[in-house]
Amino acid sequence: MMRMGHTTPRRRLAIVAVCLLCLGAAAQSSQRALASYTTTQAEAGAQTYQDVCASCHKSDLAGASDTPPLAGDTFLGMWGGRAATELFDYVNAAMPPAGRKPDADALMDVVAYILRKNKMPSGSSRLDATAPGIIAPAPGAR
Repeated sequence: MMRMGHTTPRRRLAIVAVCLLCLGAAAQSSQRALASYTTTQAEAGAQTYQDVCASCHKSDLAGASDTPPLAGDTFLGMWGGRAATELFDYVNAAMPPAGRKPDADALMDVVAYILRKNKMPSGSSRLDATAPGIIAPAPGAR
């Protein structure tokens, strides 16, 4: 008969294994959370996008012969599953390649607009350079 509070080495190993699985699942789910942006942020980004980005990427984000689309399957094939902050880092470093460069806050708003155009749901938290979250459309939105 086993006394209360006494566990066998095999039982302890099983408990540790279950705990590690739970921790791994929790870490993976937090890494897979969607990026968050606000509707207001995306609306501000829409204006900046039209003023600065649409001349190359087109007003509908479809891209042109020498510029990639910023919405749809091609965009999601490149950026889907990646952190939204990676997209911001790229946009902040390289876009636009010429002309007036908006400040980092305005470019973050543009990224929020791009997320909205890729059918990601808005949330209550603004997208910022330290916010975790991935790029992915809402389930069933594609």
